[in-house]
Amino acid sequence: MKELAEKCIQLVGGAQNIKSVSHCATRLRLTLIDQSLVDEKALLAVNGVLKVMNVGAQTQIVVGSDAPELYGIVSKMLDNDKLGGTVEDKEAEATDTKTKTSLVSKFFDACSSMFTPLVPAFTAAGMIKAILAILVAFGLSKDSQEYVIINYVSDTVFYYLPVLLAVTAATYFNCNRFIAAAICAMFVYPTYTSFVDAGDPVYFFGIPVVLYNYTSTVFPTILTVWFMSYVEKFARKISPKVIKAILEPMLTFLITFPVGLLLLGPIGAVLGEWFMNLFGMLDEHAPFLVPTIMGAVTPFLVFVGMHRAVGTLETMQIAQQGSSAISGSGQLASNIAQGASTLVLSIKSKDEKVKPLAFTAGITALCGITEPALYGFTARNKKSLIATIIGGAAGGLYAGCTHLVRLAKGAPGLPTLPVFISLDNPMNFVNACITALIAFIVAFVVAWIIIKPKDVK
Repeated sequence: MKELAEKCIQLVGGAQNIKSVSHCATRLRLTLIDQSLVDEKALLAVNGVLKVMNVGAQTQIVVGSDAPELYGIVSKMLDNDKLGGTVEDKEAEATDTKTKTSLVSKFFDACSSMFTPLVPAFTAAGMIKAILAILVAFGLSKDSQEYVIINYVSDTVFYYLPVLLAVTAATYFNCNRFIAAAICAMFVYPTYTSFVDAGDPVYFFGIPVVLYNYTSTVFPTILTVWFMSYVEKFARKISPKVIKAILEPMLTFLITFPVGLLLLGPIGAVLGEWFMNLFGMLDEHAPFLVPTIMGAVTPFLVFVGMHRAVGTLETMQIAQQGSSAISGSGQLASNIAQGASTLVLSIKSKDEKVKPLAFTAGITALCGITEPALYGFTARNKKSLIATIIGGAAGGLYAGCTHLVRLAKGAPGLPTLPVFISLDNPMNFVNACITALIAFIVAFVVAWIIIKPKDVK
């Protein structure tokens, strides 16, 4: 693993070319100063690298389930090289050489950079919620102190989302993470929430404060930290060296917080409401549409690294409404379908080397991690991809027609089916199981019919 880490650093232009590094379940995500220095062919030839792709401002190296371990080694190596600060927040010296990207690419890069580091916390909170639902089903009273404690602990990630998101947003916008977190904490501070609960008019030097419940919101934090990044640069520029350590953070705080509280916070809250209303309208008038589309196109989203960005919208909806039908149900169908079609490749293969690899990749896909199956087999076999699309769309259609929702985050697969458990709607979990079953059967049957042993390579 150490050798793989060294190769990854070397072949992307060296440590000096790496601005920041993060990871997801299967990918090492590198934000580089100059992407033209990446030797993609050499990287693909490295043992353990499944795929290399440029998504927005990121170079993503797909290595499968070893990604978290690889990230830890790469991070340690970069810190040892003393690139300045921590791996996550160091500022590139040559920012003018940053690769120019389109607005769409920047949007997806921003979503990925800000939300990917928070995925483990979302997953943990979601699984705790699922465990709590199971405990209630087995007799735990909602009035018990045990229920109250477990419930509020699992809620903290979403309740304090403005603070957590401020840290990752500050990392993306290259400003002080702790000042950003401190400023955005004003959105959930008890005094402010008491103003919201009371509903009485509040003024700040004669200017009316628009009161919103900012707990679990996204856009107010992103807009505020974005504004703060410019204020910090301004404060740094005008602060005399003698008192810069005191004046720069003070000015940053004093200028940012009133603008965030009085202007950017309300604007962000309205943007969030518009998004939620849009998805609510789709769910009301065409509930089958989004899950069916997601079930069919998820392999392509994963292939280009956009599935995390789409998942951001689901995170927002879960945080604000408690459940979501945007991507989780369709992705569940797609992942199960991909696992089924890959298992067919394993069964039909006559190559003793391919057979166990395809089987392992298929089981991994059923568990919610599809990159090994996608890059190792599905992307190379059009018939397997066709079966995956058809099975995912069939499962997604059923999920949409039954209004299947996911109550928490987690890699969509068999181990995370509990995140579909709803105390208010027991059939939601049953429908999730049926969705998975339909996707598996349809994909397996289609793959079995159209794939021949000679097609498996």
